[in-house]
Amino acid sequence: MIHPYRIGSIIGLVGATVFVLVNRGSLPGAWPAVALVAYLVAVAFYVWAVWVRPASHLPAGQPPRRRAGLVYLASVAGMLLVFALGRLVLAQADREELMPALVAAGVGLHFIPFAAAFRAPVFLTLGWLLAGIGVVGLVVGWLGAGAVAAAAAAVTAGVVMLVVMAVGALVGRGAS
Repeated sequence: MIHPYRIGSIIGLVGATVFVLVNRGSLPGAWPAVALVAYLVAVAFYVWAVWVRPASHLPAGQPPRRRAGLVYLASVAGMLLVFALGRLVLAQADREELMPALVAAGVGLHFIPFAAAFRAPVFLTLGWLLAGIGVVGLVVGWLGAGAVAAAAAAVTAGVVMLVVMAVGALVGRGAS
């Protein structure tokens, strides 16, 4: 049987990969290559920490709380609402290029309730970090850096997601 931490981390791996590969091309100069190298290093760290090391070193985990499924559904619905309303606001302001940063913030916020629902503190760390990165990308992008700041925030969010999952596996903070 595959360890639950490993199964859950696959979703994070896919999300992180999308963040990096979709947005790195919007970075100037050599930054797309730098982003790719950072991503590959983070993937290697994630694979080693989550998949190569014995599963006995992964967080033990506990069963999710009774209403975890409802929390999950509400969090996903809230994230999609943030995307939809955020897109409207950005379109009204003619700042749609900032959408990648908004996505990073929305994805981060949607993780926060998972920490209690799934008894997995790694989601709290991951959620606040991604939300903060997304907000910084929005603010810096709004103040003049535009699409570059939004893309940089999304790429950073992807790399951070991989690193947080790897560190969670190493220090046993995936579950309490």
